[in-house]
Amino acid sequence: MLFVRQQFIMKETSINNKINFIESVIQNYLISKDGINLSIWCPFCKHENKNKLKLAIHLEKNLWHCWLCDKKGADVSYVISRFNKNKVATAKKIFKNKNYKSDFQVNLFDSEDLFLEEENISVELPAGFKLLANNFNSIHPDIRDVFSYAIKRGVSKHKMWLLRLGCSLNSEFSRSLIIPSFDEQGDINFYTSRRIDVDTSSPIKYKNASVSKKDIIFNELHIDWSLPLTLVEGPLDLLKTNDNATCLLGSSLTQDMKLFKKIVSNKTKVNLALDKDVYFKALKIAKMLKEYDVEVNILDTRIADDVGDMTKKQFNDCLDNAKKYEEDDLLLRKIAML
Repeated sequence: MLFVRQQFIMKETSINNKINFIESVIQNYLISKDGINLSIWCPFCKHENKNKLKLAIHLEKNLWHCWLCDKKGADVSYVISRFNKNKVATAKKIFKNKNYKSDFQVNLFDSEDLFLEEENISVELPAGFKLLANNFNSIHPDIRDVFSYAIKRGVSKHKMWLLRLGCSLNSEFSRSLIIPSFDEQGDINFYTSRRIDVDTSSPIKYKNASVSKKDIIFNELHIDWSLPLTLVEGPLDLLKTNDNATCLLGSSLTQDMKLFKKIVSNKTKVNLALDKDVYFKALKIAKMLKEYDVEVNILDTRIADDVGDMTKKQFNDCLDNAKKYEEDDLLLRKIAML
């Protein structure tokens, strides 16, 4: 027992040392609730918004991955060199990686779950979950405010019922819009909640079910695989899409994900509607699907920062004008970036 305790203390000290070092180089960062993942602005894709903290560093495994440009590696000092070359030697010592030797071992990053807890936990709806569609005339101020938030985002009553939008008076989920997901059998397999208030003291707006995302097809219950399927990034984007749609729960689609396998096995035509800041990743996804004879149309979503910020009409116009992905699209994009 003493040995286990010593190991835990050593592990905690190591992570704290890494956080302190990162803080000495980069002031703007965010640590996940579990204390394992640290997110920073990506110095490779250099998003114009310095508050887009999309490069994740796994503080235990010393691996990193940007969800926007898909740059990844096993040498954190390489990331640090983009901020301060004088700190590289120290970074190599602090982030010494005994398990992974090469920055080019991209097979280590085939799944986004690398940055998630691996424990498989059964999912239950948040305590006190209430359907918004059943609480049009609620006198409770928090329920009223969540309902008003949904309406302001352009959510129709049809979408409230279809997506089973809800809220909870439980303190952990209070004043949050909850979007649950159900598998093909109708059992809950995921949920996400979004705080309706802007709280500058806490940058965490979202709370998700603690399960591996690669085996989740969000609201598979409603998907008709024989019809074109709209793919967006997150659950809130589904508020504006057509009904035969699901989300990636991120901005990546990999071959080990259940969603990918289901699309390929059914040869389901895909309408890809990712946010404008990950257009390059959309092309990579389209290329991968086309290699499996899946037809892909790409929506031009540049009229808004996020799909979830569009009006329903704007999204439908983008869907109507979607362009079929061609094999040279990705190559032309790469040439344009040179």
